[in-house]
Amino acid sequence: MLLGDLLQWCGNNLKTGTITLRRGPIEKKLFLKKGRLFSSTSSSPRETLGQFLIRSGHLTEEELFKALIEQDSSNRQLGQILLGTKAITEQVLEELLQIKTEEAIYDCFLWEDGEFTFEDDVLPESIPVFLPLDLTGVILEGARRSDEWRRIHEVFPSRLSTFEADKDAITKATDLSEEDQHVLELVVRGMNMAEISLELHAVEFYAASRLLELHSRKLVAVKDSPAEIDFDAQVKELREKLETGASLYGAGDYQKALEKFQAALEVDPQNKHATLFKIKIEAILDDLGEVSEIPTDAVPRLKVTLSELSELDLDPQEGFVLSRVNGEWDVDSIMKICPMIEQDVLLIFKRLLDNELIELSNE
Repeated sequence: MLLGDLLQWCGNNLKTGTITLRRGPIEKKLFLKKGRLFSSTSSSPRETLGQFLIRSGHLTEEELFKALIEQDSSNRQLGQILLGTKAITEQVLEELLQIKTEEAIYDCFLWEDGEFTFEDDVLPESIPVFLPLDLTGVILEGARRSDEWRRIHEVFPSRLSTFEADKDAITKATDLSEEDQHVLELVVRGMNMAEISLELHAVEFYAASRLLELHSRKLVAVKDSPAEIDFDAQVKELREKLETGASLYGAGDYQKALEKFQAALEVDPQNKHATLFKIKIEAILDDLGEVSEIPTDAVPRLKVTLSELSELDLDPQEGFVLSRVNGEWDVDSIMKICPMIEQDVLLIFKRLLDNELIELSNE
């Protein structure tokens, strides 16, 4: 069923309980009381408080890193640590927690598919954020963002879209925010939409919305939109097992995806899509076994010059990780900063090591 229909059912029946939404490795929980949504949690690396603090300009990556180190040693919540050091005020913390909670909910409306469970009258003993929201309002905002997401894809058909900045128009613009200026700087640097999203420490909807606004003001234009490999489209006409397997693969749940493609091969042993996915996933799982041997306390250092790096064809995630290799932070520190799943960051480190772009040092 559609997410909007699920929430409408809960609202109409004044439900109290917990909705758990899952898509691959991402899990979100929505807490309801008498038909009103008042809090949520998310396992998405881009929806943590730290990422919102960086995105809003309240913290630098360096400051977040220090706070996360203290969190590991003190077992205190990040917000408490930052209030104690006066890095942020209580009002700022409350505002960002509210935004974080809302964004985690609205992001679910952009999922193409997922799974859910509802636990009637089941709520946690302590709620991280108390934010009573009318479900009708949530559904309307979710639908609005879903429509905007479709408009975004009409203008920027690919996550790899690159842009050209109109320098004359930018010079004449007098009402650019600091964030607009930051996005424009990233555009001028030649970053694509996926790379800009990572640099903003934001979900792709947020970055794409900022770019769409700048595009509508004719400050930027689309330069190129390379086609992406759409594994879901490749298996569109195949059986449900192939469609589910592709979705799980795209979400990073490789073990379950492999099981689906193996089941598809039992039905159609000659299916080329399932065979190719199976080979690719088995290679990824082998790599995951090897990345467990990467010492996370080792410090990565570049083995090539910056000019040599600029000539390489790196994907957005590889470029983001490489830009944080400063000769001081160890692997674990960089993983804490990256708005990505830890196993994906480790896979990137393995590729960089295999390609001899970096080396690890324990000194």
